[in-house]
Amino acid sequence: MASATWNQETKHRLNEKITSNVNDMGSLVRQITRGSKSTELLAQAAKNFASQEHHIQGSSEAVKKMDIVRSQLEFQEAAIERSLMHLDEVQDQLATIK
Repeated sequence: MASATWNQETKHRLNEKITSNVNDMGSLVRQITRGSKSTELLAQAAKNFASQEHHIQGSSEAVKKMDIVRSQLEFQEAAIERSLMHLDEVQDQLATIK
């Protein structure tokens, strides 16, 4: 009977020790997490990423506007080239009129 009581007492102490170790391990992990400031760094990285979205959108819109301006300049260049082709004819006609 003393043996059974001793076994029960040992099992109870072992369970208490395991519970204590698990709690201590959880405390250690929380302390390491707080000490590493990983949550703060992650939050700061998310803020930085979110703030870049506005700049990226603005840059995208600027590129679209620049593409429109480029198209307009190409059209004007083509019109000028067509006009230059006719310039010799106009000069010849003006020379004959004088």
